[in-house]
Amino acid sequence: MNNKCIYLKQKLNHKLVCKRTGREISFSQCRECDNKEYKKCTKIKNNCAKGTIKNTQMHNQSAKLRKLEKNRFSLFSNNDCCMICGSTYQLTWHEIFGGRNRPNSMRYGLCLRICIKCHKTLQNDTNFNEIWHKKGQAMFNKTYPDLDFREIFRNNYL
Repeated sequence: MNNKCIYLKQKLNHKLVCKRTGREISFSQCRECDNKEYKKCTKIKNNCAKGTIKNTQMHNQSAKLRKLEKNRFSLFSNNDCCMICGSTYQLTWHEIFGGRNRPNSMRYGLCLRICIKCHKTLQNDTNFNEIWHKKGQAMFNKTYPDLDFREIFRNNYL
């Protein structure tokens, strides 16, 4: 059924009909037809074998996230080296508040520039996250005094 003709339609009574000719047919008759045409690949980057289908709703949501990720900044440091070890090799961004607050972290500059090695080791460390949640809330309150942290992030870490 993956490579089916665009003119083949299944009725509610489970009978197959050719939309081009308007006649009731079977699969074998459809395969032998001279007028059959197949759906064009609507999959991303010709990944037909992998089966990744382009989803327009998800694509639109990703565009907003991509814009936020492109314009990330940090209130804590410059973006030239890792905040933990000082390395300049393979730098990545770590959002202090993850999950549903990840876009808010990017929007308000509550991100850290760290290397991949430090990111892998510290990302799920509860002590590291607890310390930076407190520092992040303090920095947010200092930088944006007119905004309410608890209203935006729905949590209080101090």
